[in-house]
Amino acid sequence: MTSRKNAMLTTEDRRWLTGEKVYEGEHAKQQRYQRRKDIRERLYNSMLDFSILFAHLEERERAKLFGSSSDERYERFADAALENGVRDGLAFLLYNAGVTDGMGSDAVENALVDRLLTEAVSHAGRKDAVLVESVSLDIAATRLSSSDLLGRLEAGEELSPTELGYLIESEAVDTSEIQEQVRTMLFEGTPSDEDDL
Repeated sequence: MTSRKNAMLTTEDRRWLTGEKVYEGEHAKQQRYQRRKDIRERLYNSMLDFSILFAHLEERERAKLFGSSSDERYERFADAALENGVRDGLAFLLYNAGVTDGMGSDAVENALVDRLLTEAVSHAGRKDAVLVESVSLDIAATRLSSSDLLGRLEAGEELSPTELGYLIESEAVDTSEIQEQVRTMLFEGTPSDEDDL
């Protein structure tokens, strides 16, 4: 993961952010400061480059990356690394635009996120001569923490599939152990158990 070619992040940036590289010694503080500054500048400039890519990248080049039909795009996004990158890229941008502001309260409104999403979907539509008349996003959210969920689980309470997924993604559990448990449940059960699937 950290040894890919330089992109928005350099190989050294990735190694430092993931903890593979540690700055030590007399100049460590300055090196960390410079690394953070360089990452911020490249990230800012990369986001500005998306305007150029959206407007000017040739269709055949875009199709090589994402596919040109819905079937090709579906196959391309079977590449878990690409799918995760797109998902996390959107999450990164939305998070930093404040999408979680107000989540978990009765009134969830975020004018900046609404405007960015509406304009992005409309902008994408115009590229294919599609008039997007409205965009709506309905978010149902609850504030919670891993420790609250772990406490409920320990107390014998039932957790929803979404809550269990949250625990798995929060690194509170060993995913390889969970996979083994699921594998055992699904593939090593009795014939009558398999009929229920």
